[in-house]
Amino acid sequence: MTLGPRPMWWALATWLSLSGASAVGAEPEIAGSWVRTDLETAAMALELGRPVDALVALEAVERVEPNNPWLWFYRGSAYLRRGNPYRAMECYDLAADILADLGHPDPALAETIRRYRHRARREVFNISLSAGLAYDTNVSYVGTGGETLGLISGRSDGKFASSARIDYAPVADETQTLALGARLAHSWHCSVEQFNYQDYGGYLRYARRFGDHWEITLRYDYDMMFLGNDSFLSNHALTPGLTYYWARGEGPLQLNRTELYYQWQAQDFLYETTRAYDRDGFVNSVAAEQWFTVRPVSDWVWFWDVMIGYRFDYIATEGREFDRMTHDFYTGLEMPLVNPSDPARYLILPDKELTFAFSAHWEIDDYRNRSLMDRARRKRSDHITTLTFCVAQVLMDDPDYGRLVLRGIVDWMDAESNIVARRTLTRPFTYDKVVYGLQLEWSW
Repeated sequence: MTLGPRPMWWALATWLSLSGASAVGAEPEIAGSWVRTDLETAAMALELGRPVDALVALEAVERVEPNNPWLWFYRGSAYLRRGNPYRAMECYDLAADILADLGHPDPALAETIRRYRHRARREVFNISLSAGLAYDTNVSYVGTGGETLGLISGRSDGKFASSARIDYAPVADETQTLALGARLAHSWHCSVEQFNYQDYGGYLRYARRFGDHWEITLRYDYDMMFLGNDSFLSNHALTPGLTYYWARGEGPLQLNRTELYYQWQAQDFLYETTRAYDRDGFVNSVAAEQWFTVRPVSDWVWFWDVMIGYRFDYIATEGREFDRMTHDFYTGLEMPLVNPSDPARYLILPDKELTFAFSAHWEIDDYRNRSLMDRARRKRSDHITTLTFCVAQVLMDDPDYGRLVLRGIVDWMDAESNIVARRTLTRPFTYDKVVYGLQLEWSW
C-alpha cells in the first residue's frame, strides 16, 4: 500500500516562463498565461489519475516553452503513472539539467525531481534487506506445513529473522512489463532449533496493459524451503491474473483496483512419511480482491488504503489425510499517523512518514476424508483467526542512500480444531499464540 499525502500537483504548477520563449503571434505575457493554464491542467489531470490527459496538455506547453522544467517534471510523472519508468527517468533528468543550466532557481523543484526520479528507478531496479528480533509465545510453523502433527511446539522462544530481495524490470512501458526477482528469508530460533526456517525463491512476471484500466498478468514462482535445517518443500506456482484500475472519482470513498486471479501449485514435500500422510500434490486456487482509497477528512491531503479479499483453495494430495478445501477471508487497512493539531506533519518525527497497518485473516479448512489422527475418526475442521498490527516509522528516505524503516509488529493467532488425538486425548491443532517483533528494513 502507498501512504502519505497525495502529490499536490496543482500546488506545484506555479512556474512561469523561464526561457522567455513565446507563441508565434502572441505577447510574452499572454503566452506565459497559456503555459500556466496548461501546466495547471496537467497537474489536475495527474491528481485525478488521468495521465493521458496530462500528456495532451503538456504538448501545448512544449510548443511554447520546450525548456520549461515543470513541463518535463509533469511529463515524467505522467509516464510514471502510465507504467513507463524508463521514459519517466529521461524526463526527470532533462528537467534537472534545465534547472542546472538556469542556475538552480528553484531548489524545492530540484529536490522534488530528485525524489520522483528515485521512485521511477525503483520501478526498474530495487533491492531490500531486513533483519529483526521476535518473541513467539508458541513456536510453530504455520506456513505450508502448519497443518501437520508435530509442527506446533507449545513452547515459547525468541528468534532472529532476516530477508533479502532484488527486483529488476528489463522491460517496462505503457503496454507491457517484464520483471524478475530473487528472494531469501531465514529465521533462527534460540532454543527450538527444529523450527529454524529458510526459504530460497524467485519469480518471473509478465504484465500486459490494455488502455488505462485493464491489465492481465502471468507470474511464475519457485520456492525451496528448509525446516529444521532439512529439506522440507519444493513449490512451483503459476498465477494468471486480471486487474481493473478504476478511474478516480469524487467523495471520501473511492474504488482503486479490482484483482482476480487463479493459481496452480505443484508441491513436493521432501520428507519421508507413510502413504496416508503423503502431502505431495496440487493446489488450485481462485481469489478476488478489492482495493479502496479512503479520505476520512475532506480538508486533509492524507488518505487510507483499504483492502478486502477472498480466496478458495482446493488441495488434492497423493495421500488422504490432508485433502481439503480452504476458505480465506481477509481485510487490511493502512493509514498515516499525523499530528491532529497540525495535519501536515506526522507524529514522533514530524517530517518522517509514520504509518499504522492492520490486517485480519479468517481461514476455514474443511477436510474431505475422515482423519486417522482423530479419536472418533471424524472429518477434520479447522478455524484460524489471525490479527496483525504494525507501526512503521521511516528513519531515512534519501534518493542516494535509500530508505530505512523501523517496524513494530504484533501478530495474534487463534486456532480451533475438532481433532482429539487418539493416544493423548489432547487437541493438537487447537492453540493460540502471540508474536512480538521489531524489524529494520533498508531498501534502495
